[in-house]
Amino acid sequence: MAPVAPFGKNRVLALLRAGRLPFVFGSPHPFVAVLEQDGVFRVRELVVDSDEAEAAAKAAMTEGGCWMPEQHYALGKPTGRVFIEAPTRDALAEKLEAYQWPREW
Repeated sequence: MAPVAPFGKNRVLALLRAGRLPFVFGSPHPFVAVLEQDGVFRVRELVVDSDEAEAAAKAAMTEGGCWMPEQHYALGKPTGRVFIEAPTRDALAEKLEAYQWPREW
């Protein structure tokens, strides 16, 4: 999988309003997630555990495979910084509308 282009605010809002949760995005590789977590809706940073990534890379190489950035980023979990949080999907959409949108999103 090659690096991906940013989703942009309109696409993120469309997916959120359609209820297609969870989803991940970011460029050049996904590093942000939109999800329902702990009873609230969040836009949250994906974090890759370095020990898990190292073990997975070693296992792939031992089996004669390769290890690419896409495989590393696929291990990301929504455990990092909470960028935006809201009690409902609609409230999250409102906050996203007003959010200063990073170009890599």
